[in-house]
Amino acid sequence: MMRLRYLVPVLGLATSSFAAVACSTDGSVDDGGGGAGGTAPTPTDGGAGAAGPAGAAGEGGEGGAACAEDGTGTLVIEISGLPEGVLADVSTSGAHEYAVTEGGSLEDITSGNYTVTAARVFDEDPIVRTVYDAKVTAPSFCLADGESHTVKVAYTAIPSSNKLWMPSGTEQELAGFTSQAIAESGMTDASVAIHAPGSVSVAFDPDGNLWAVGPVTGGDMLVRIPAAELGESGTREPDTTIKVPEIECYPFINHIAFDASGNLWLSACEDQVHRLAAADLTTSGDKTSDVLLTSVVNNSGIAFDKAGNLWVAGGPALERFDAARLALSDTDAPDLALSVTNATPDKTVLGVDELAFDKNGNLWGISGSYVFELAAADLEGTGEQDVVARHSFTMDVLGIPATPAFDDAGGLWVGLADGNFGKFSPAQLMVSKGPGAPVTPAVQISSDSITTGLPLAFFPAPAGLPLYHSLP
Repeated sequence: MMRLRYLVPVLGLATSSFAAVACSTDGSVDDGGGGAGGTAPTPTDGGAGAAGPAGAAGEGGEGGAACAEDGTGTLVIEISGLPEGVLADVSTSGAHEYAVTEGGSLEDITSGNYTVTAARVFDEDPIVRTVYDAKVTAPSFCLADGESHTVKVAYTAIPSSNKLWMPSGTEQELAGFTSQAIAESGMTDASVAIHAPGSVSVAFDPDGNLWAVGPVTGGDMLVRIPAAELGESGTREPDTTIKVPEIECYPFINHIAFDASGNLWLSACEDQVHRLAAADLTTSGDKTSDVLLTSVVNNSGIAFDKAGNLWVAGGPALERFDAARLALSDTDAPDLALSVTNATPDKTVLGVDELAFDKNGNLWGISGSYVFELAAADLEGTGEQDVVARHSFTMDVLGIPATPAFDDAGGLWVGLADGNFGKFSPAQLMVSKGPGAPVTPAVQISSDSITTGLPLAFFPAPAGLPLYHSLP
């Protein structure tokens, strides 16, 4: 379900309706993981906030004052906001360290200075999970001898989670569909329709904020819609807007993707891929890319593998630029260029329009109406190579080249034509069929809220995917 703990009382603690364990005494705290992408969990008031330890924005405490440790007291932790079956992930540090999953009392614990933090948790969902962030009230305090002290931990769902997001191609430029709304084939309206810039490509940061490519021409090239603004339909103003003046051609940008360090990469016009440094994404304004790659041809979709290598779709080949060279601009050829042939006897050469990696490091591509897989072992070479897809098939409905997305159960969601999108089940992805035997998506969704096939993104991304916003 999430980072569950099987906990027992230790050190003679008396507990009441309280699941906790003492953590190591070497300064480490077993918080079960917490925030994504190596960042600390963030305190929120109903959405994701700025980075920092959970509870750091809570009300003041006495953690910095001298506090005697020669007695015992009682610590009461009140946890709210989580549905049944979802356990909290709360930790104490200071005089003693405990990991807490349910509210209640820790009795007869060592007095002294304490700080309480809370990490993100999430539920179980076969398509996309709900992520809960926490705010700790008065996280730092002195527990005096004989005192009972109460700390409140309030969890709230990050509003952008538990949804499949896409540009809509309509006046309401962004559409979100809850997991429940797309569980079965059918016709449905968007669960959340947002009137805000976002016409071509979307990507999430670990806090659930949505980054989108702005209008195809004119206006801001990139915008950020805060996670807290994505829970209900309506008009939203971006809190961050960015232009990249060096990109002068049209349409400006056809795809965006974060690397593991939070830098934002732009697959742009005129056969160029740009990088905006993570530090430049914290403010609005004109920005200059700090890395520029020019040895790409007809570039469209981009993605990173687990090793941090950049893959670029488009042109005559699928191209890999190794992680070791991505800190500086260059004009050198890609480290690997693959010409892809389908897995069936007709041996059709496939151009690659969009791509995504699965949990096992295999690369999945969209080429018109074709869906294909390249095994991880076939992605390791250098130079120019021919490679045969391990699996490939055509869709029996008109497919539109647009960014695919894997869900938590391993299904692959793709954009289809005429206001449709769908999912191929894990079993369907393991077959290979020629163009005369097309495959029907296991789930097909139609919606008047969208126009044609469009790029897709989940928040959070499934565990194990090499995406900046994936969670454990």
